Amino acid sequence: MCQPSEALSAATAKGCHRSGRSLFVCFTTYCRMQYSGAMSDPHEIWQLGQWIGRQEGGAARLSWADGELILRIHRGRVRFVEGIEPTELSKRLSCQPVGNHDLLQEARALARDGQIAETYAMGAAKELIQRSLRRWLLDRNRGLEVVEGEPDDVEGATISITHTLVELVLSDTSGEIAAAILPNDDVLLVRSPGFLDLYAPLRLSEEADLIVSKITGERTASEVAASSNHGAGEVLRLLAGLVITGILEPETPLHISDDVDLLPAEEIAAGPRRQLPVSWILGAAAALFVVLAVILFIMTRSDDSEPVQGMESGDVLAWSLVIDMGCEPQDLQRVLKKAQENPKVVRPIAADIGEGEPCWRLVWGRFSSREAAAAATSGIPGELLQQGFEPHPIELTGEELKPPASAGG
Repeated sequence: MCQPSEALSAATAKGCHRSGRSLFVCFTTYCRMQYSGAMSDPHEIWQLGQWIGRQEGGAARLSWADGELILRIHRGRVRFVEGIEPTELSKRLSCQPVGNHDLLQEARALARDGQIAETYAMGAAKELIQRSLRRWLLDRNRGLEVVEGEPDDVEGATISITHTLVELVLSDTSGEIAAAILPNDDVLLVRSPGFLDLYAPLRLSEEADLIVSKITGERTASEVAASSNHGAGEVLRLLAGLVITGILEPETPLHISDDVDLLPAEEIAAGPRRQLPVSWILGAAAALFVVLAVILFIMTRSDDSEPVQGMESGDVLAWSLVIDMGCEPQDLQRVLKKAQENPKVVRPIAADIGEGEPCWRLVWGRFSSREAAAAATSGIPGELLQQGFEPHPIELTGEELKPPASAGG
């Protein structure tokens, strides 16, 4: 009997892999893209991430100094893998090898033969894939070739390439992999067109959601890390994991060379102008922030005792749904605007995240239990949802229990 290692599910495999031919030449090629040259920069890594993020069918050949890995993917799911000797899997699981040419076919066959549960077989296969991905990412002379085309169907378990890569980057506490993906953290980060569909299934923590909510297309990776209460290394690992999976896309800022004339050759006579002291500007910004915070505080203490529709007065409605959250001034303004425009269905409440940083959650609806709140997620109006933020239940306490004028769910 085999010794287990980790997770997924179900039965057989088929296709041209049984003949032993490479899957890379075994299916119809629609478009072949070759990336070559010195790989001391991360652009090939970014190209892989953007291809993964588009959720297209095809195969990617990743090569490095002493090996290669071929991943055949359909809509973000790895169906077939070459470049890893399948006997490594049987050794890792202490099983008798079945003899398949493809790693995932071997994993599915081991489960089909009853040697081990499929979840453990696929989990061990994922670990082997992550080992090869690490080698590719850390090799400065890495190569990448992408072939687009619909892969063969498969009956049985597959592996999420997004989860595989994010787990790999986040678990590397040395930061080497993150540094390979983002060697210069002075890059602007934007959300990809498929951000919501790709990010939500990861089910990361609320802290991660808060970090990602600061990706506006106007901040560099270093600025996002600096604005977080978490360590810069931890934040950069998260951002790197989202870049390699195409959830975030980097944009290198424009660098102007020294020989470009930024000023006219002839000196322009300076007219009289009035300069405001820097202290005045900073004071005005601080006053604006305080005013916004005070307005939010007053709104959270609104004394409206009208009962929620559809609920008896004796019911305890201690649960709500968090639909947005922010700590930065622009985030605070966004939360305030939604609260002002929809006073009967949403309300802001203070979020205590420590270190005295003022943060606010925007909550919707009142419910009698966590389960009731979670079940109502699909009923949140689309215009209230914040892109990239996954709504989740929260238990209200103290002043937060005072009901708004009308329930949102």
